[in-house]
Amino acid sequence: MAVQVGGIEEFFRDLPVALYRSARDGTLLLANPALATLLGYQSVEELKASPLAVTNYYADPSQRELWLEEITAKGIVVDFDVELVRSDGTTLWVRDTARAVFDVEGRLAYCEGALIDVTEKVRAEKAKDEFVATVSHELRNPLSVLLGLAQELAEDYDGFTDEERREISSVLARQADDASWIIEDLLVAYRGDRSRMGFLPERFDVADEIQRVLEAVDHDVALEEGENVPNVMADPRRTRQILRNLVSNAIKYGGDEIVVRTRRSDGGDAVEVLVCDSGEPLEPTEAIRIFEAFERGGMSGDGRSMGLGLAVARKLANVMNGSLEYEHNGRRAAFVVTLPAAP
Repeated sequence: MAVQVGGIEEFFRDLPVALYRSARDGTLLLANPALATLLGYQSVEELKASPLAVTNYYADPSQRELWLEEITAKGIVVDFDVELVRSDGTTLWVRDTARAVFDVEGRLAYCEGALIDVTEKVRAEKAKDEFVATVSHELRNPLSVLLGLAQELAEDYDGFTDEERREISSVLARQADDASWIIEDLLVAYRGDRSRMGFLPERFDVADEIQRVLEAVDHDVALEEGENVPNVMADPRRTRQILRNLVSNAIKYGGDEIVVRTRRSDGGDAVEVLVCDSGEPLEPTEAIRIFEAFERGGMSGDGRSMGLGLAVARKLANVMNGSLEYEHNGRRAAFVVTLPAAP
C-alpha cells in the first residue's frame, strides 16, 4: 500500500483525529499518525510498509462496497459505522465521515475523510440489545405459564378437582418464584454499590438454606455436611440466591453428579460451601470470564441464557464479606462460596 503525504503533511500530522485519503481501488493515498495508531501501527512509515489495501482492513469487505456506493451516489458519507481489523488481528468499530472528490469527467477520483473510534459505544449498544433480548426470553417462559394457567383457572374454576387446583397453584407459585429470582438477579447486576442492595446479616446454619434451595430443584443433588461447621453471619436470602445460581449453573453446564458440601475453612473464621459437579475443567481464561455478566465461557446449554448467575453470585458473596471462586481438582469442578463464620 503506497502512502504519500503531500503539501498538507503538517496539518495532517498535528490533528489527533485519524485522517485519510484513498483511491477508489482501495489504495491509501494519504494518512496521518492518528490513522496509523488507530490501525495498530507505530508510525505512518510502518503503515507505508504494509501491502494491504484499504479494503483489507474491513472485517466485512462487503461494507466497503456499500460505503463506495453511498459516497459515489451522494458525494458524502456521514456517520458510517464499520468494523475494522487492526494489524494485530483485533477489531474495532469506527465512525467514518468522508467526502468524494470527482475528476473533470465526473468520475470518482478519491475520497478523504476522518475516522473516530466508537468501539465502546457500539459494544454498549450491542450489549443493551442482547440484554433486552435475553431478559425477554428469560421472563417470557414463567410469565407465559403464569398467564395461561391463571386464565384456565379463572375461566373454569369449578371444572377442576381440588387436587388439580392444588397442583395448578403449586405450578403458579414456582413460576412466580422463578420470575422473582430473575428480577432479583437483574437488580443485583445493575446496582453498583452495597448500600443499594437489600442486605440484612444474621446468624444462621447455612445447611438449612442449602436444603431450602435443593427442595425447589428438579434434579438429584446431594448435600454433604462437614463436621463442626459453625453458623455464618450473612443474609440468608442473599445466600439462597447465591446457592440457587450455583446449583442451577451446575445443572445446566456441569457434569451429571452434583454434590453440595459444607466445611469449616482452614483458619476456622469462615464457612465454605462447595457446589461440585463431575464436569470437565475450564480453561484458565474461561474460569475468569465466566464471572463476568453475559459470559458463559465454553459452557454448553441454553445459548439465550443471560449469563448473569455467576456474576451475581460473586457480587453478593463479596458484599457479604465473602468470596466465590472456581476450582477443579482433576476429578470434579467446584464453585467455592466462602462466608464469614458467626462470632
